[in-house]
Amino acid sequence: MLQRLLWKLLPKSQRSFLLARLSVVDRQVVNKSMSDNRHFPEAFQKLSCLFIHVPKCAGSSVCEALFDDWRPGHLPLYWYAEQFPEQFAASYKFAFVRDPLERAYSAYAFLRGNKLGRRDQAAQQLVSHYRDFDDFVARWLHAETIGRQLHFAAQTDFLTDSLGHLALDFIGYQEHLERDFRLVCEHLKLPAVLPHVNSSTQRQPIPARDFCTVRTQRLVRRVYQRDYEMLGYE
Repeated sequence: MLQRLLWKLLPKSQRSFLLARLSVVDRQVVNKSMSDNRHFPEAFQKLSCLFIHVPKCAGSSVCEALFDDWRPGHLPLYWYAEQFPEQFAASYKFAFVRDPLERAYSAYAFLRGNKLGRRDQAAQQLVSHYRDFDDFVARWLHAETIGRQLHFAAQTDFLTDSLGHLALDFIGYQEHLERDFRLVCEHLKLPAVLPHVNSSTQRQPIPARDFCTVRTQRLVRRVYQRDYEMLGYE
């Protein structure tokens, strides 16, 4: 309570200055922690679960199927662990992940190929400056820049606890989406059917690795090294 009060007493310019020095994931944590709307979501309590929505990893479809299209946002695992330790310990914690190359291209294509709201305008403007995906990766997608945009932040930034561990009960893979979603539903005792929402209108029907350059693949591998290693995409 005192922390939130002190935060709100800071001039807006100083708050903006401090937030700008954080990654986009940590920035969300600070904003949420300092808001008055801070509670363990009712949708999670109802099912005794905790779903971490990693951007561009079928999260919108999962939310529509399990939570009547309610969205938790993209808050990281460590925020729930520190803010709600009792509920965190009692919850079935799960997330879905994706091959980092395919996810990066999916985010790029989504931003290039869809008419989106004001929240995503900055990201859309960013990708529009580049000729194609190869050009975008070569000139922007670097370890020091991915933390600035939610769509391209590393998956493990959302999935690790304060000690850097993958403290989840289940990690589903988009490459086996139907199978892994069924396993989640079996655990939650839900007969849910998975829809497909929030996809790009211009997404190519072939994997990104089949059309992007070898250099692009190597650059993505370098940028998302932690994701490749911790999520088993070696």
